[in-house]
Amino acid sequence: MNRNLLIIAAIALLTSCGNSEAGTEQTTAQPEMQETAAAPELSAADKKAAILAGKMDPVCEMDYDAEWTESAEYMGSTIHFCSEGCKTAFTARPEKYIKAEQ
Repeated sequence: MNRNLLIIAAIALLTSCGNSEAGTEQTTAQPEMQETAAAPELSAADKKAAILAGKMDPVCEMDYDAEWTESAEYMGSTIHFCSEGCKTAFTARPEKYIKAEQ
């Protein structure tokens, strides 16, 4: 039963993550963009701090958007999620997304 729940949660996550532009074709011409340096990768400790401060979705690691409506309490902090799928995945296994060594 738990395996089925995890499979359903994974499917929901893949289909409902807040990144609604993923997998869609753009129908309008986009101006050429100049290459810019990529933002530096956050350390594990910085990711944990951002998650516990409610500034990052712990599942897909998107930066917080004030439009998000999903949240949950964890370790005394309000964790925000871009979608119900990310919230479901997190609440099923929070230790997967917030590791003790972070």
